[in-house]
Amino acid sequence: MPQAQNTEALDEHLKAVIQALHGAVSRAMPHVKDDPKLVDNAIRDCKEILDVVIEGNVSEWLH
Repeated sequence: MPQAQNTEALDEHLKAVIQALHGAVSRAMPHVKDDPKLVDNAIRDCKEILDVVIEGNVSEWLH
């Protein structure tokens, strides 16, 4: 089976998405008990990122 086009670009984009999610969670976790607003913001950020991924409009990601 031939390799799909733009797989490298897609891999790079998804890698950036995972890094963004990891960063949001990493910034919030140390403050779970002392700053609930920061945690809520991180959860909202993660939801926004995942909503874009779930939408699956790959052509927008690659342009």
